[in-house]
Amino acid sequence: MAGLLASTALVAPAWAQDAVAPQDAGADQGEEIVVTGIRASQAKAINIKRNETAIVDAISSEDIGKLPDVTVVDALQRISGVQIKRDAGEGSSVNIRGLPQVITLLNGEQYLSPGNLGTAQPNLNDIPAQLMNAVVVYKSQDLRNALSGISGTVDLRTRRPFDLKNGLTLANQVEYSRGDYTKKNDYLISGLLSWRNDTIGVMVGATQSKAHLGNNYAGIGGSPFGNNDWGGTGPNWIAPHGYELFSREVERNRFGINGAVQLKFAEGWTLTGEVFHTELVEHNRAAGVNISNRWNGLTWTTPTQSTSTGQIGANQQPWLDVDQYDLNVWWFNSFSVNRTAREKSTNYNLELDYDTGGPFKFTARALRSDAKLRSMNGQVQGDLSNWRAGNRAFTLFRNPNDLTRGPFYPANIAAQYPASRYTNNVVGANGGRYIDPNPLGYGQDPLLHLDLRGQNPVLSGFDTPISGGLGAGKSLKDYMANLDSYAVAAFSSEGNQENTSDLGVFRADGSYEFQGGGLFGLLNRVDVGVRRSDRSTQIKNFHLFSNFYGGNGAATAAGCSAQWKAIDVVMDNPQCSAGEMVSNPGYNAGLPLATSPSNCGASAANTPTCFQGYTVNRPTKLNAYNNVYFQTNWGGVVNGMPGMWVVNPKDFDDIKSFMTRVFGGADEVIVPGNTYDVDLIEESAYINTNWKRGGFKADIGVKVIKTSIDVKQNLTGDTRAYGDTNLDVGDSVTRRSYTDWLPTVTLSYDVTDNIRIRAAFAKTMIPLDLGNYGGGLKINTADSQGPNPTNPTAAPLGVRQVTSANASGNPYLNPWRSNNYDLSLEYYLGRASMLNIGLFKLNIDSFVTTATQMIGRYPDADGVIRRTVPVTQPIQGAGGNLQGVEAGAKLAFTDLFPNVPFLRNFGIDANYTFSDSSQSARGLDGKKLPFQDNSKHQINLVGWYQDDIFQVRVAWNHRTPRLANMGLGYDVNPDPDITDQRNIPVMQDTSNYVDVNLTANINSQFAIYGNVSNLLGERERYYFQFDKDSKQFHSQNRFEPRYSVGVRYRF
Repeated sequence: MAGLLASTALVAPAWAQDAVAPQDAGADQGEEIVVTGIRASQAKAINIKRNETAIVDAISSEDIGKLPDVTVVDALQRISGVQIKRDAGEGSSVNIRGLPQVITLLNGEQYLSPGNLGTAQPNLNDIPAQLMNAVVVYKSQDLRNALSGISGTVDLRTRRPFDLKNGLTLANQVEYSRGDYTKKNDYLISGLLSWRNDTIGVMVGATQSKAHLGNNYAGIGGSPFGNNDWGGTGPNWIAPHGYELFSREVERNRFGINGAVQLKFAEGWTLTGEVFHTELVEHNRAAGVNISNRWNGLTWTTPTQSTSTGQIGANQQPWLDVDQYDLNVWWFNSFSVNRTAREKSTNYNLELDYDTGGPFKFTARALRSDAKLRSMNGQVQGDLSNWRAGNRAFTLFRNPNDLTRGPFYPANIAAQYPASRYTNNVVGANGGRYIDPNPLGYGQDPLLHLDLRGQNPVLSGFDTPISGGLGAGKSLKDYMANLDSYAVAAFSSEGNQENTSDLGVFRADGSYEFQGGGLFGLLNRVDVGVRRSDRSTQIKNFHLFSNFYGGNGAATAAGCSAQWKAIDVVMDNPQCSAGEMVSNPGYNAGLPLATSPSNCGASAANTPTCFQGYTVNRPTKLNAYNNVYFQTNWGGVVNGMPGMWVVNPKDFDDIKSFMTRVFGGADEVIVPGNTYDVDLIEESAYINTNWKRGGFKADIGVKVIKTSIDVKQNLTGDTRAYGDTNLDVGDSVTRRSYTDWLPTVTLSYDVTDNIRIRAAFAKTMIPLDLGNYGGGLKINTADSQGPNPTNPTAAPLGVRQVTSANASGNPYLNPWRSNNYDLSLEYYLGRASMLNIGLFKLNIDSFVTTATQMIGRYPDADGVIRRTVPVTQPIQGAGGNLQGVEAGAKLAFTDLFPNVPFLRNFGIDANYTFSDSSQSARGLDGKKLPFQDNSKHQINLVGWYQDDIFQVRVAWNHRTPRLANMGLGYDVNPDPDITDQRNIPVMQDTSNYVDVNLTANINSQFAIYGNVSNLLGERERYYFQFDKDSKQFHSQNRFEPRYSVGVRYRF
């Protein structure tokens, strides 16, 4: 069993093994950790820090498997300076020292991850931890790496057969897991099979898992606004588009396999061929309620308990921090949504190494990688309103000359409903009729109360009587309980993505080590290398459109295409119309006759008839096409909610098939502003010199990188009818290049045998997220309810009006560039014990941030420009600074208390990171905001116990608040010639996660274990920050504790 190298990431954590050095291990390659138990693992980590010139931290397969870490990112959170974001409770994305501009490598070369094809920040959600042999984090730049991030680099290390012992190696693991909330039976199976002799080796490892993860949500739905954003002179408060309350479950199915073949031939030559393949299928299913203003205005919220923040808004009135609202609910609907993502990536590597043990070493590598992500959204809204005219903000019966005219359908559809559903006696020229969309729905806007003071939002007012089809005395709660009171407001599939990328790399590296104490007694080694990479990425964002009324009143034979299969979408747009002529209720024979008829409505031309467009979606019961259930469990994220009927979101696991079955087709129509192609070519060369004299070591070198970018953007035209995308009217192609010279100096000095000082300087560069180059302009629209005193610039009733815009790309933006400085002190107390403290500083020369500015002037659907709207777009940041402290303590009590039998079995692994950052963007109080995702303080504390049979580890991860997004942006200077842009940022609150692992080694081949992740049931809570003392609830995600037990076997 000696030298098995921890055959799977979670296999045999405490079985005795001899440490086997990797085939390429040398004095400057101490990254890989092969350990025996927790204590030996800690000793190996210490040896890495002691033997490396660069500033490096690493986790071996022993460490990854020791805690209930499902993904690689879960394991990375244990390293100082590494901060992670969670998705459904699992680690998904990484930043280092507060920045997401991190490069991901696989076995030392660039890795294509489907989760972040267009971004720099690693999203490693698809990678099973079981496939990893080690994960190495570089915090200072190593010129020999293929690429380096601004603040660090993550190198994922897989296994190779020559890392294992001669002969056959077989290892297996089976795990059962269950969530505290989801209560589903989940599993994980992994295994490794390897055979090698002195000249050839073959290895394959694979893992398959399924998990159902609780991820319940309560909070803001849609975009946040200020109540005076569309005009107003009074106090300001947050008036969001709406609130959403979801019971949400995420199902993840992971598969991963890595294989390698190695061959030694001639003297010193080794050929390695390997493949690394991962697949992830994720269903993010949510069912709950949407409560909103239905895009009709910002006056639906009224604060009933609030305090002044003391901060002034753009209208020179104070901002209120609101604890309680009265809500005049303009839209209350059952809402089920499913986001299904399918990810695949395959990475091939062919590597030729020459190493005879002499002074010269050489490596040549050729890589080919491809990755794909397809993410599809499907959703349905079940409305409880009858949509009739009356005491309400929104109605489908909009013709002021005849309020019996609402949704209108052709004769063949009207014939499917009883005559009692016809709302009048009007018959169209082709037999069309007006149909009551939901006769058993409520007839007035509900009045609810929202209390945000406690741990959970509290809603009340459901028992208040409300008018409608169920008769007098019935409350909103009664309507929620009656399935026949629900009608489908809309089916839709929007914001879909299909992203693909392929990568080709060739590189050659060589090194020469001088013998006899080095050249001139100082120069120990020279490293040189050249590299070229070609990466092509296509980002496609699209909605699903379906055709309606082909051959049945539509202007084209195929019909008119609609994104929203909705009860409120009327096909009377001149791009494509479907309908028929009806009598005009506004016709006045005493007035001049218009030259030609127009669309029906308040502004219809004065002719005896007008054109009445058909409504896209016919009146449809909630259970007509879907499975439904009565939801009473709201996941512990909201109080006061009664039960209501919801569609099972699992019905939308394949939304394109669903749309095709129900509507006869589903066409992928791109959103041109979010669809682009980017080709990125990087050509680089480096020289690195290694110097050594006594206790002094230095690596000094420079890398030059020429970056060439080809960007194809789409030019956008008018808004497409019956959807919120724009017409694609052409392409814009931009080519540019830039060259960076990146010097690096890394020094270390041994003050004594146990004390070492390190210092490093490096210039770093990383290209921007590709969307910052390629994204175009996307204009957002909503149905207008007509001008009114609070919204005087609204378009005429029923016209799609512009509400905001997003401009996401600019090919001429500069990349991220930074000057990085590090200084550290290390004190070695024993074989498995040390203390360390380090200082770091990053001077960011340039970066890109996002700003929202009131600068947009775009025409509504009728061609008229009426208002200025907010535009969110990337802008060149003016630079920023990030500095901090990292401190760590790895203590094995066997080093400190060697003669105390019981106490010597304990140990701790603790670290603290202080990361202080600032950027040019400012909060509402005028203070500079930190970098996004950066927590100022982070603490990791792992306590462990190990004896001959048992191992126990308890891990605590603590993060202070981080900037989640910029929230709302305003120019607060009343002088129109002077801009003073301020933001009300959204912050994530302090978080604490506790994980526990217990392993019992039955014998040298068999072990059982148990894990608890998120033991305390931590929630992610977000808030608006007006200043350091004024914070208002934004939202929360509730993650569940998860429990697992498993067995491991190997020989």
